[in-house]
Amino acid sequence: MATVDFIKTIADFFLLSVAWSLILFSPIASTKLTGAGLMKLLANSAIGALVISMVIQGVTPNGMATLTFGLKAISLVAMILITTLHQDNKSPLMWGLYVVHSAVLAYLLCALVSFNVLNSVFIISAALFLGVITYSMVLGHWYLVVPKLSEQPLKVAAVITWAILAVKILWSSYSLVHNYDFFEEQTQLGAGYAFNWMLLTMRVSFGYLVILGMTYFNWKLLKLRSIQSSTGILYAMTFFVFIGELVSTYIFFNYGLYI
Repeated sequence: MATVDFIKTIADFFLLSVAWSLILFSPIASTKLTGAGLMKLLANSAIGALVISMVIQGVTPNGMATLTFGLKAISLVAMILITTLHQDNKSPLMWGLYVVHSAVLAYLLCALVSFNVLNSVFIISAALFLGVITYSMVLGHWYLVVPKLSEQPLKVAAVITWAILAVKILWSSYSLVHNYDFFEEQTQLGAGYAFNWMLLTMRVSFGYLVILGMTYFNWKLLKLRSIQSSTGILYAMTFFVFIGELVSTYIFFNYGLYI
């Protein structure tokens, strides 16, 4: 059964991932083309995720007297400055805040797994996968504000999604082959044969197969410049990637498998 600390770790992963990756992928669409409004929307979304993360940590004993809480506060200040000072042309100060925020939250994500190299890479890959799809969905909605915006940024995001997805599928396949005893009949590992297979089926179907199919149709729609239809698919992809990565992180933090 999941403990309170386990649930907090999963929640912190998702909140930090959203706050980190939405800003990390923001240069895909230049603010000269979108206006500063999109960047401020992304920054406000990051602020919301960071505040929730800080509240969860702050209510724990001595939670506010930690390095991680202080780093979250630094990142929060950076995002507040972006929402108040960002102009259509990104200034050196904005780039500096971007670097600070990205570096601090990457550090915090790796801190969730005590900076173990393989575990850190896995956590970062999950955050990137979650983030690029969520960012694409937000960007797709922004075309309602700037209808003449080129579809190129969404195409770039789609290519990045494919690249991350390919890496994750290969890594999951390798992990599955080398840990197949976890899924053998009458296994005593994990939560038992049936539950283990249920988790694997949900991870593969929702987190990989459905998203892979949707990325194909998304690309076809982008080539036709059917942005509203593409955004609808991206909205559904965001739902499925959250489900897929929730199952994946549950398996990872509970059993140590890279699936």
